[in-house]
Amino acid sequence: MGAIKRWLVSLVIGSYLGSLGYGIACHALDFNTSAHPSMYFVVWDMFCGWSAYSNRLHLVAEGESGRYYQVAPAPWTSFHPYGNLPRHQYDPFLNHTGTVIRNCLEKPRHEPIQRVLVIEEVWAKKYNLPDPIWSRFFDGPRERHSYFQVRQVVAPDGKLVRKFSPWLSRQSDLFVSVRPLPSFLDSDSMKLSPALQTTTRPFDPSAVGLPATVERKGSGTLFPPVDPQPAPLAQ
Repeated sequence: MGAIKRWLVSLVIGSYLGSLGYGIACHALDFNTSAHPSMYFVVWDMFCGWSAYSNRLHLVAEGESGRYYQVAPAPWTSFHPYGNLPRHQYDPFLNHTGTVIRNCLEKPRHEPIQRVLVIEEVWAKKYNLPDPIWSRFFDGPRERHSYFQVRQVVAPDGKLVRKFSPWLSRQSDLFVSVRPLPSFLDSDSMKLSPALQTTTRPFDPSAVGLPATVERKGSGTLFPPVDPQPAPLAQ
């Protein structure tokens, strides 16, 4: 009986250590970290951090006439896997936007589409608080301010044309790229080589937090200004 107990204890300990080792290896190699809900209990990076911002994705198709159409949710139905958010909002890494766009544009009648813009909207999560909690912690009115950034440019057949960093990642990049190293008293203590210091841009306080424009021929931005009215659904 004692041998069986020792065997069972060894089996439990071995299984526990083996599962933890498998989770650490998956996290280190970025392999199957989201393959199954049970991976949550063995992946080492269990709490990787929570963002202070909420985000939503807008899939906007640009027609040949210059009109813009809302691609998702689809005009015939809207699938909500959890809560009240449609399916395309559960794809933060944009792995399935091409499939969603292709499925939507294949079904309805519409004018020829030139491209589809995947636009990310970001705002501070504090604006999601209920009114009683907001009034308890904040004195001013709740005026939500959203930031918008193009994440992808997709062809009508769902093929990726261009992609850009998420808004939060871009803020980190801006902090590094516009940091005024020459004016810092302790710039020498940062151990940056002279070659790297020459690549930094002069600091412009008025440009911090503003969306960058993507140049193209004949236009100063990636796409023309959108009409303030909501984009119509594709019919």
